[in-house]
Amino acid sequence: MEGRASLALAGRRTRRWLGVAAYLVVFVVQAAVTRVVFTQDHPGGNDLYPRWAGGCAWILRGENPYAASTTEAIQRGVYGRLALPGEDQVAFAYPIYVVAFTGLLCFTQDFSVVQAVGMTALIHLLIVAAVLARRLSRWAAPARLWPWVLAWAVLVYPNARAVLLGQLSVVVAALVLGSLYALQVRRDALAGILLALATIKPQIVLLVIPWLLFWSIARRRWGLLQGFAAALALLIVVPMIWLPSWPADFLRQISAYTTYTELRSVTWILTSYYGGLPAFVEVSVSTLLMAWLLWEWFRSRTQDLPSMLWTTSLTLVITHFVAPRTATTHFVPLMLPLFMAFALTTGSPRSTAWAAVILCLLLVGTWWLFLATVAGIQESALTYWPIPIALLVLLPWMRSRWLAFAEAAT
Repeated sequence: MEGRASLALAGRRTRRWLGVAAYLVVFVVQAAVTRVVFTQDHPGGNDLYPRWAGGCAWILRGENPYAASTTEAIQRGVYGRLALPGEDQVAFAYPIYVVAFTGLLCFTQDFSVVQAVGMTALIHLLIVAAVLARRLSRWAAPARLWPWVLAWAVLVYPNARAVLLGQLSVVVAALVLGSLYALQVRRDALAGILLALATIKPQIVLLVIPWLLFWSIARRRWGLLQGFAAALALLIVVPMIWLPSWPADFLRQISAYTTYTELRSVTWILTSYYGGLPAFVEVSVSTLLMAWLLWEWFRSRTQDLPSMLWTTSLTLVITHFVAPRTATTHFVPLMLPLFMAFALTTGSPRSTAWAAVILCLLLVGTWWLFLATVAGIQESALTYWPIPIALLVLLPWMRSRWLAFAEAAT
């Protein structure tokens, strides 16, 4: 019996390593094809380049990625010149521990290779995010629909734009959804670690982190708090061994960032950019939304996972209305409330058809809106608000239905 068990264990290990090897082959081939077909002749990845160039300057040459000289070198790499006033200054502008994700790309100075590898990784992470969103939402998507769902997750405009720009918002989305899934399977310390790593883009997790920490304390799920605090402390302190000034340097670049970004929150776009209303209107609307959100946090603080997921979805949506700045590439985590809505129709004879139609409308509609309103290479403010507003209206309608569905599914 022991011999058979040993053979079975060895067989599982062999299959696991073969699976890893097969995945690496697929990844390398896809990245190589992407470089030959796309990135070699169509340079892009403007959001990835500053993080890669600044991180490599620190790792390889010990230069401060936040220094003016590094920013100027990045500008020459992106524009071929120094950035003009009012242009995106393409500064490093991320916590320095973002190199945990970009540092491995310093093996080459050929950015077409870096961009191809980055695009491949982001496509794979979008698929991972879709799988996680499906598991969290308990959406029983039929097998015939699932390949289309995965293709949609990569091709819909906000996600595809994130891939083309090399936006690390995809990484953050996968980390946040991974943290929620870890909570679902009661791996709370892992959930906290993933949540700490998601702070590479603080504006996306600005509200999600305090909400999940509040919920974990109220539920006495101390592992989340412990894992988050320990991981974040290491992420902050360890780089200070080599660059003690990095937190202050990072805060300076963040404060400068808002001076050269044209569009801010969804609330600002609707009240100030379009409406031309006084600033107090934006502040008032944001305050009302935050008051509503805080009430939902208080109401859900001791509730179980389904209630927490609904409140987390609302938190992700309201973040776009109150954060200092949002972007269409930050919409990736919103797959969670969308899939939750699809899950509510599970069992209906027409549920598959409706889900497919809605996904098609989103795919075509988001691309049409972008192409119809784009000015040069700058996306219009019209692309920023339809999805957040639709979900903000949908979520209150979903709440009782979602909780009833989740209770029946357990």
